[in-house]
Amino acid sequence: MKSAASELPLAGIRVLDLTTWWAGPLNAMILADFGAEVVKIEAIQRLDNWRATLADRNIEQWWETSPLFNSAQRNKFDLTLNLASVRGVEVFKQLVACSDVVCENYSPRVMPQLGIAYEVLREINPRLIMSSQTGFGLTGPWRDYVSFAQVAETLAGLAHLTGREDGPPTFAGQMLGDTLSALHGALAVMIALDERARTGRGQHIDLAQLETVVPTTAQAQLDYQMNGRVWNRVGNRHWRMAPHGCYPARGEDRWIVIAIDGDEEWKRLGELMANPGWTREARFATAAARLNNADALDQLIAAWTRDQDRDELAHQLQRAGLKAGPVLNPADLLEDPHLKARGFFQYLDREHVGRKPYPGIGIRFSKTPMHDRMPAPALGQHNEEILRRVLGMSDQEIEQLEREQVIGKIPAALLQPAPSPAEPAEDAAPVRGK
Repeated sequence: MKSAASELPLAGIRVLDLTTWWAGPLNAMILADFGAEVVKIEAIQRLDNWRATLADRNIEQWWETSPLFNSAQRNKFDLTLNLASVRGVEVFKQLVACSDVVCENYSPRVMPQLGIAYEVLREINPRLIMSSQTGFGLTGPWRDYVSFAQVAETLAGLAHLTGREDGPPTFAGQMLGDTLSALHGALAVMIALDERARTGRGQHIDLAQLETVVPTTAQAQLDYQMNGRVWNRVGNRHWRMAPHGCYPARGEDRWIVIAIDGDEEWKRLGELMANPGWTREARFATAAARLNNADALDQLIAAWTRDQDRDELAHQLQRAGLKAGPVLNPADLLEDPHLKARGFFQYLDREHVGRKPYPGIGIRFSKTPMHDRMPAPALGQHNEEILRRVLGMSDQEIEQLEREQVIGKIPAALLQPAPSPAEPAEDAAPVRGK
């Protein structure tokens, strides 16, 4: 059954989403998934950077085609607003007065430069919760530096631990730092909303992306703190388990991951392999012996897995109580029977890109079924609705904002310049075109 937004846990909460790229929009999207009315605010003079990422530039309205933008903006409304203009800031402050949350992920100097720092907005709405999602936090020597996921992974010590033993530090391969930051951000907003419900107080959330990634290296940190050992890279190996790795399977670029923890699991793996003689050799008799002879052990395990179907073998191992799984690529994920059975990917129709599957959220409530309600909004799609319904603006006021290019639905680079304040604007309708 499909839930209306009014039936979801965050119904009645309005969020102004100033974020761009990935971490911030994901944070706000989670709030939208849970029923908040999230108004994404971008300017026709400065679009969300991800509108151009992987976009199809051969399509007339290319800024609507980015798969990354489409994925991170579902269930949101879109309002364009030029915050570099006096009138744009005025409209934003009116929205703040009747909203619950502002999410932003600029570097710390930007909001004060725009004249909308938390101290300013708090005077307008003392119950406001503002989430500032920066690379390094609002204090400290790195405060004003900019960051991406990989920078946070590097400074958190994750890159040092990732990669082959004889190779350089390696990134996780995807934007782990952005995802972790988004989850922390959504959680922080929900906690602040809960506290506001009890105390009536709004507050400013200082979220440092770096600090959301540091806990991923907890084992290595704790071993150093307690025992003075500095961990280095071990590839797919594990400091305690063997065999532990990614092994070839039948077919091109097909792999299976297997992790064996302790002698009992080793015994069960041997039984599944029909107990070849080498499994009983002294060099593999204990966990410590297997770790010391991991190179030889991995070669023998790979020889066993190489001609087997990765999916069938993974099921055999799991049925024996052993940790294993096939290595899936993005195409495999869409066809994965388990994710299909869980309904993880949800299909949405969106103009310009058609009907596409989008990753869902890995939480199921027994009393509140959650389904995607709206695809990512088009640029300025909800200008009139938000300005009329929320701020009560007249048609004339909205038309004036459009003439001045404070709002719009076409990137400003494709428009003629807005008239200067000294010029009569009544007859100066914007010229739209590709």
